[in-house]
Amino acid sequence: MSKKDIFKRFLPIVIVTILMSACSKTDKKFLITNNSVGELTKSTKIIQLDSLYRNDSLVKTSLEGEFRYISDERFLVFEKGKGKKQLLELTPSIPQEGKPQYIQGVQVLDGRYATDKNISLRSTFGEIKKVYKEFDFEQLISTVVVMPKGSNLFFTFDQNDLLPPLDDTYTIESIPEDAKVKSLMINWVH
Repeated sequence: MSKKDIFKRFLPIVIVTILMSACSKTDKKFLITNNSVGELTKSTKIIQLDSLYRNDSLVKTSLEGEFRYISDERFLVFEKGKGKKQLLELTPSIPQEGKPQYIQGVQVLDGRYATDKNISLRSTFGEIKKVYKEFDFEQLISTVVVMPKGSNLFFTFDQNDLLPPLDDTYTIESIPEDAKVKSLMINWVH
């Protein structure tokens, strides 16, 4: 077999392999890392949000009441276009005189956002356990929060999706493999 024949035979395989690997990676616009969610990074200042989301719709809201440890402001990011789908909810850090204000928390509201291991709002607890081995766990009124150690991610699961608790207390073992993520959040400390 000549070099030309070998080249013709293996070229389609190489092209398909390259295309498959490119398609399987999460689009950077929707990539979640410990320090970023899409184009938003841990070091993004509040004053940069308008330019960062100039191709989307950014809405500033304020919650009622007084919050001592978190900001009562929220920034909602909507995708422009026919669906106007909400992508993210951003919680700024508490303002401090003379210091820039950053994003402290991000709630991911669109399933297209995913980690490099393809963990997203569409994931199950079984898929999360394959990627993250150790967790911190917290029981709330109607949900449980799972926090992979060494990560800034938080996953919540609805208590209705859990196995029955022992002594009214849920544990990490109470979450079945097929339990769907209810919410996905990232928290950054500045």
